Amino acid sequence: MTLNNHVIPFHLGNNTVRGNIVRLQTVVSEIVKRHEYPENIESLFADTLTITACLGSRMKHEGVFTIQAKGTGDVHTLFSDITSDGFLRGYVGFNEGLTSAESNLHSLMGSGHISFTLDQGKYTKRYQGIVSLEEPSMSKTTELYFNNSEQLETKFLTFNYYDINKRNRKNFFSAGLIMLQKLPVKNSFYEESCEEVWQNSLNFLSSLGIEEFLSTNLTSEEILYRLFNELEITVYNEIIIKDKCRCSDEKIKFAIKNLSKKELKEIADKNGNVRVVCEFCKTERILPS
Repeated sequence: MTLNNHVIPFHLGNNTVRGNIVRLQTVVSEIVKRHEYPENIESLFADTLTITACLGSRMKHEGVFTIQAKGTGDVHTLFSDITSDGFLRGYVGFNEGLTSAESNLHSLMGSGHISFTLDQGKYTKRYQGIVSLEEPSMSKTTELYFNNSEQLETKFLTFNYYDINKRNRKNFFSAGLIMLQKLPVKNSFYEESCEEVWQNSLNFLSSLGIEEFLSTNLTSEEILYRLFNELEITVYNEIIIKDKCRCSDEKIKFAIKNLSKKELKEIADKNGNVRVVCEFCKTERILPS
């Protein structure tokens, strides 16, 4: 029985619809916990991490997939990325004294944009798509990106237990989602039947509740077959997601080495050491300047 931290791809209706189910337990809970964000930011951050895992899991070559939002509101930065090895990380930047209890993406971040970046190094050209900050959630924003930029009808249904009373979080995954995408129709003869599969898949997905999806008593495969068994579902091997940062002493030393003497003097302590805390994993390093 598979329970922790994975993405599982699937197809419906003889490759008419493709999808992913993402269910993350310790990965999201540990990342969120170490940052100690206000409660209303935790849900937004959890959804961003799961969407990043979902989209980044599709990389065919070594690389990094990144979601980065920049806004003018109390939350000015929302960032997460994942490597082709499944190493997920992220952080949220917000103004001190945040008083808003809103969890609405647009309300917290104001005007701005979200970029979706795929960098697979020497294998392919670096790709970046940008969408404005207009929607109330990261899932709706990502749907807008696919519908407009990729010309793919897409549906995300996200869940996380930060929307549930703290006392009731036992035996739940911390976060996850199901993504559906309607694939292009190659033969117009099948257009009507493909549209029927797409509409049925959306209808079946809409019946899924938060407690059913997050329950550790159900495997991801069981959820998929419960929802889509009537639609010729094909389920593929899982992709493991890990809570792992890419920071290192070597990278920090390299960054310090490239600072000017004036910059070093401004950040060094009285003993000439520089204290560096990773924005992602909160690892603290004290290195000589």
